[in-house]
Amino acid sequence: MLELLVALAMSIAGCGYQGQTTAMGLAFDPQSQSLKYCEYFLPSEGGRMQVLYYSPVGQLIAKKTLLDHTGEPRAGTTMPELVQIDLRHGEVREVLREQGKWLMRYRKSAQENWKSARRDTASIDVVDAGFEVYVRKHWKALIRGDTLKFNFASPLHGNAIKLRAHKVTCTEKLHNQLCFRVDVAQPLLRLFAGDLELAYDKSSRRLLWFEGVVNILDPEAKSQRLKIFYQYY
Repeated sequence: MLELLVALAMSIAGCGYQGQTTAMGLAFDPQSQSLKYCEYFLPSEGGRMQVLYYSPVGQLIAKKTLLDHTGEPRAGTTMPELVQIDLRHGEVREVLREQGKWLMRYRKSAQENWKSARRDTASIDVVDAGFEVYVRKHWKALIRGDTLKFNFASPLHGNAIKLRAHKVTCTEKLHNQLCFRVDVAQPLLRLFAGDLELAYDKSSRRLLWFEGVVNILDPEAKSQRLKIFYQYY
């Protein structure tokens, strides 16, 4: 049923954004099957990519900018700079390069103070959407069944969180897809943190869908677990 809703929403342009895009994501509540928001990936310009987040009624609710310094836009980087702004609550997440270190900044709302921390460049392996590049770079190891551990930048915590990724059996038996699970590497913390499940197309190695806690807060400024389906143009 959820897949039918996804197909219908994509056929009517999701949340109504009419600009040029390279991809679109539709975020659904897996329980109620209601559409929560849409992601629109704009064409990259000079290593800078922007993602716009729209509510189902067509309101721009958040925007994210990723900056790739590698000069290789086709290959991409696992560690882009990140600036994400929630236009409803004033929440801001930043991971920036500054003076040879990583600067992570977080503000919960426009009324809250900033929290910031500096970390060595070697302490971080992946930033935000750089995980897609990480998967492609380690594709053979993942499909072989290896468990990969990496440090993921978390501006909310001002630190890197050690995560692990490994292949799993897909919960939905769809043609030509391969699934991975990502969770916290430390066994004790794993008891309190939710995991992520991701499905990729075996041929293109593109992300098909993702289920887990997302980086966009709900209307009450609380975290939410959603399932996001992607379409590419």
